Amino acid sequence: MKLRCTASVGVILACLAYGLDGLLCAAARVDGEQLAIRRKDVLRSKPAAFETSFRKDAKRNLTLPEPTSYGYLDVNPEKGSAMYYMYFEAQEASPHDKDVPIILWLQGGPGCSSFFGMLYINGPYFVNDDLTLRRNLGSWNRMYGMLFIEQPIGVGFSKRGSASIPDNELDVAWDLYRALQSFYRTDPELQSRPLIITGESYAGKYVPSISHFILQVCMKLSQHVEAPVFTLGGLAVGNGFTDAETQTAVQAEVAWGMGLIDTVQRRVAEGMQQEIIELVRSREWRAARNKSDALLRYISTAGGAATLEDVRRNTGYDSRNQVDEYLNSPPLRQLLAPSGVPPASDLAWESCSGEVDAVMGHDVMKSVKGLVSDLLQYKPVLLYQGQWDAECGVGSNDAWIHTLQWHGHGGFTAAPRKFWWVNGRIAGFWKSYNTLDLLVLRNTGHMVPHDNPLVSRTMSYSGL
Repeated sequence: MKLRCTASVGVILACLAYGLDGLLCAAARVDGEQLAIRRKDVLRSKPAAFETSFRKDAKRNLTLPEPTSYGYLDVNPEKGSAMYYMYFEAQEASPHDKDVPIILWLQGGPGCSSFFGMLYINGPYFVNDDLTLRRNLGSWNRMYGMLFIEQPIGVGFSKRGSASIPDNELDVAWDLYRALQSFYRTDPELQSRPLIITGESYAGKYVPSISHFILQVCMKLSQHVEAPVFTLGGLAVGNGFTDAETQTAVQAEVAWGMGLIDTVQRRVAEGMQQEIIELVRSREWRAARNKSDALLRYISTAGGAATLEDVRRNTGYDSRNQVDEYLNSPPLRQLLAPSGVPPASDLAWESCSGEVDAVMGHDVMKSVKGLVSDLLQYKPVLLYQGQWDAECGVGSNDAWIHTLQWHGHGGFTAAPRKFWWVNGRIAGFWKSYNTLDLLVLRNTGHMVPHDNPLVSRTMSYSGL
């Protein structure tokens, strides 16, 4: 059997064109061992009937999630490293429909778990105050399968074994690639469905890195890596941190424009920016990251902001750590115990790992902008931002996006920026040319799908 590493010039997930001439990838042997603990059949429903039944069912709170499959995925069996995952089949689609995309969601950090996104951003559930679950009516897995993998190793329930936590994007991508291979071998029927790799924040580096890694393997540029048993369809990044130098250079301007700092404070911030840029150009990576953190603290303190990720908020996202509490709760840990997850007393789940962040600290300020330029030659790319993010938001991303060197640079620059209408209202601003789409969403911050679940779900229909 052979699978084609696909390319597409479209951005509509349901209409991705499968097939890129010359990039056939021989599939690796399908392993018969099943890592999934349990599965369930998902049947297609008529949209109207589904909407009624889904909304009625959404009123029922749950104690436990209902994933289609979950468990550990081998990364390096010799060293005992593995990543934990949960997969949720599309709610309104047949699992046998080969056209239904699967969305992989990667959280940022570095060192934050995708399970945070599963329970707080765009997954099937949100956590209630009493640590039960309510269904997320804006979940992206209504029409698409959703895969959440805890990566890099050292994050969440993932197992390091004797392996080291990766400290660079190439090693992170290599580990994740092996986990993806393990996932798709557990269910060969999923292998022909396009995989859309998505994420937010520091995933602005994760997403291009793993996508580029897959593309290189497909092109046989990595001779010692087995070909993927899955199909790469495209990628999307929300409020990403991708090109440190360019994004840092506009930090003060963005903060000033949002009213967080005045002209005198802006000059101070601009002086700090210049120091950071010089450290980046001198390849003093860890010092640059530390200085960057200091700049963000200065702006946040000067502006009295609870968080720069959404300057409208009076508290940070999940300020009560409800996701952490839920994933450490006895009922949930009892559910996961048969899959090898230890009790919370032995392994407390954290939404973000300080250890992983420390190991990868020197990698933060390294750019992956060039990888995005390469990917645009072959894959559809959506870059979306929430309007009120003063850290990795509109101005920050617009700065580096317009410096991309790719075949569509001139066309994208000249392309008109149009209103994006949802239910008769302007929900955002959309700019598109060839394989690149740029969307700004109104009245949202860093975590767009959490801030407006239904509008973000509409975005996933329209142009992941």
